[in-house]
Amino acid sequence: MMLDCIMSIDDDDATNFYNQTIIKRLNIIKDHLVYDDAEKALTYLSQPSEEIKVPDLILLDINMPKVNGWDFLDKYVANGFDKKFDKTKIIVITTSNNPSDLMKVEKYDCVAGLENKVIDPEKIKNLFSNYFGYSFT
Repeated sequence: MMLDCIMSIDDDDATNFYNQTIIKRLNIIKDHLVYDDAEKALTYLSQPSEEIKVPDLILLDINMPKVNGWDFLDKYVANGFDKKFDKTKIIVITTSNNPSDLMKVEKYDCVAGLENKVIDPEKIKNLFSNYFGYSFT
């Protein structure tokens, strides 16, 4: 089993490079869309479904300039993307250990979970196993 598409949204270039490298090595997806700006990701998702690669998974950083992860989620829901892309799983990624972040995440039905940075190969494997039934042998 292989997913069609993952979208990563993080303003940190080093994190994006690291995530891309790990995901590519695991050979578990066809396409990896990477955005360093949440507004650009929202613009991409605003296109007609037949013109884009619909992400199976969105890895969303919370702490970003301009449009942060919470703003992204608010706009995602306001634009109806949570209904349009109802099969897409969103995982919020954060360096914060603030319990209020977990409480806030739970308010968004479109968010499947919260993970602490750094996303390592084991976390990616667990995400694929937990949310997509993918097993690594």
